[in-house]
Amino acid sequence: MSKRVVASDRLMQPIAHFSHGVRVGGTIHLGAAAGVDRTRRLAGTTVGVGDMPAQTEQLFANLRLALEALGGAWQDVVKVKTYIVDWRDLPAYDAVHAREFGALRPAVSKVGTWGFPLPQIMLETELVACLEGTKRIGSGSVRAGGLHYCTAAPVDARGEVAAPFDPRAQSEQALRNLAATLEQAELRLQDVVMLTVSLADIRALPAFEEGFQRFFRPPYPARSVAGVPLARSGQLVEVESIAAYGGGQPVGEAVPGTAASPPGMLAGDWLFVSAQAGGDEPGVERQTRRAWERIAATAEAAGMTLDDVVRTNNILTDWRFYAGFNAGYGAFVTRPYPPRATVHAALADPGACVQVEAVAHRGGGDATVLEARDQ
Repeated sequence: MSKRVVASDRLMQPIAHFSHGVRVGGTIHLGAAAGVDRTRRLAGTTVGVGDMPAQTEQLFANLRLALEALGGAWQDVVKVKTYIVDWRDLPAYDAVHAREFGALRPAVSKVGTWGFPLPQIMLETELVACLEGTKRIGSGSVRAGGLHYCTAAPVDARGEVAAPFDPRAQSEQALRNLAATLEQAELRLQDVVMLTVSLADIRALPAFEEGFQRFFRPPYPARSVAGVPLARSGQLVEVESIAAYGGGQPVGEAVPGTAASPPGMLAGDWLFVSAQAGGDEPGVERQTRRAWERIAATAEAAGMTLDDVVRTNNILTDWRFYAGFNAGYGAFVTRPYPPRATVHAALADPGACVQVEAVAHRGGGDATVLEARDQ
């Protein structure tokens, strides 16, 4: 079998190697969408002024279109991640988000970024939806398709940031909150297969690592770490978790000099690949190629190929690297491309220009992919 392509004439023409979404089995991954129409015209009517409500409404309309094209519906959404350029626009986003989701309560993460490839974009949002076996356990705690999704922040019982600007205390509080959320879902920290760590200051990573080593035991989950602005004043840490009922199996050997997390974690038919960098290579194109070589090796160790990759999340440390990144990226993907998100953030390795993480599935080679119809 081969991938099936669904084409839409209502979604934006891509500017690089990505599709709008993919469905494998009963799970849908949508790449980062923006508040633009199919011609890439920004939503909003005031010339020269960014319109956050209009962009947010258009963005969610685009996501709804994509979900429906892949056989999903809004009530199937289990995880939402939004990247915002300016926190002063957060109230406007939150108002639209509340109207769109109401009591649906998916796992939600909101992080900052420094712009997007298309100028004047104020935000982008990616999501995961599941059409089968979904159970909403609590606010932002969702079991779906044998996996569990949640986000944990360092907040106390009143919902306020605990120990503002203290990275050690906040790391422990966030991980403690994560453990409590997992327990309510009849899971343990050892069942986590992918942990995405967002730090307001990348220099807080050693403090987070101390807490991580206290809370987790081998085999560690696959991981991604980035330095990004966070939504709450004084907040330094946020973690997104994907856990598997029954846990996962580590895949591959950790790269020397990196954190203890394995290159990948296999959970049933899903493979979660830790964020890969190529800081030992000169230039962004060669670093991107090196990251993809590591992803390919991890997929091979799990009995998969790059054709099974169903999404990627990418970080650049400078938008001037975008062309070189795409040159390296395009050497490892073929059309129909997997959906992706690409944002600007800080990385722990000062020599790293780029970081690539991936999700693959044994049925990825037979997935349904949503593309924009060629104009």
